[in-house]
Amino acid sequence: MNKFPIKSCALAIASICASAAFAGTITLPATSTKYAVESLVGTTDITLPTIRYQMGVARTTAQDFTVIVKPTAGATFTAASCTAALPTITLGGAATGAFTPTIKRASTTECAYEVDVTTAFSGPAGADLVSLNFPGLVLDTHTLNIAGNTGGVTVGLWDLGETARIDNSADVTATAALSGNALTLTASSDTATTADVNNTNGPLYGFVAGGAAPVDTTSVASAKITVNNNSGATTWLKPDGATAWEFTVDGTSLAVTISGTNFTGLHATTPVTVTPTAGAAPTVTTGASSATFTLLPANFNAANTAQDVIVNMTAAGNTSLGTSRSFGVSVLADVVTGADETLAGGNTSWWTWTANAVQLSAPYFSTDNGAGVVTSFIFQNVGPATVYSASCQAETGKTVTAGTAATGNLAAGQTVIDAKDVCSFSAGIRGSVTFTINAPVANIKGTYNLSLNGGAAAFLPMQRPYGNNNTSNGSSF
Repeated sequence: MNKFPIKSCALAIASICASAAFAGTITLPATSTKYAVESLVGTTDITLPTIRYQMGVARTTAQDFTVIVKPTAGATFTAASCTAALPTITLGGAATGAFTPTIKRASTTECAYEVDVTTAFSGPAGADLVSLNFPGLVLDTHTLNIAGNTGGVTVGLWDLGETARIDNSADVTATAALSGNALTLTASSDTATTADVNNTNGPLYGFVAGGAAPVDTTSVASAKITVNNNSGATTWLKPDGATAWEFTVDGTSLAVTISGTNFTGLHATTPVTVTPTAGAAPTVTTGASSATFTLLPANFNAANTAQDVIVNMTAAGNTSLGTSRSFGVSVLADVVTGADETLAGGNTSWWTWTANAVQLSAPYFSTDNGAGVVTSFIFQNVGPATVYSASCQAETGKTVTAGTAATGNLAAGQTVIDAKDVCSFSAGIRGSVTFTINAPVANIKGTYNLSLNGGAAAFLPMQRPYGNNNTSNGSSF
């Protein structure tokens, strides 16, 4: 007997059966509704869009069945919404079908419906489709108050006695809701601020004018943050699923913190000021390690747009600003409905200052002019010759007098400066000093040398007083 014709026929039958096999699918919603986390908490009722289940099998009038709809993990229904979601039918193409639905069970964990077929459901063929619609289901609890979480339903079809599944071997899931942040922060790193060693008030007493927008002036440095008020590619909605969330209507305040460890050298009464997009400028409170202010809805003049906020720092003009500072920024939003929210996009290195100079400090040096005492500063300059100035500090109650070497030149190569010529003190022979040198930081290194009466010499590397650039962490001195 030739087995090949039989085998070919079996394959053909299998192919025909496979091409005619369908499984029920969920066709609506086509995409998830996007909800703003700022508009809800975990118990805010969310009305889901209509869920549409497309039948994958035909049903005769003798084949009544049960549909069980459940919330996805982490959510519950408002039981009363089971009645609102009593299924309706949609026929596509030349499909036929009609039914009478009734509620079998309604609870927070499931809506069960009996579907009594009054006109046979035709099987799916091309555009001939029979679909069941479940409108108005309400999530009573959920996890949509956390950005990135989803919510939805599962749909399962069973025989009337709920002993065997039909159409699918497992529930089909519809993800109907997605949550996200309507408010975010853009705090792009600003590295354009430079303390100016050639400032007319004194070395590093102000800024190099210019830089990236917002531009700095000789006395005021500026940087910006941008509050994105539901202005991204996705529009995040309120719980009604239709209205865009918007800070001027749905927000209360934005608490902004500018963090840093160095607010010295700034204006005595207005060290930090703010220029908002609209409305009155907020009052800024400046402490030892932070500056804080509050933005209100009145500071924003357009719905669902990105809003720039300019932060300004004004130099006192009578003291050095140093050579390096870094500020971070973060924003905490208080909104009408949702929980307080730290905006995504904060930046711990938002605003970094540099200088067109280098500073080197010695926390101790001696002006002892006794016989056999060597006390000097030794500098290495790997760049071209440049100028310097020195500022000495004394113990409490003592005064400082600048010496002939308080200002001068550093040659290309090595320069040795007698410490006794830099400054003197009203009492005693010890103090500290900071040299400000008109050269890039990479060009200059320095050390303090002390040798007493022919004894062993001590060489103490000088430190950079600002930022983390000091000898104790292994940086060059």
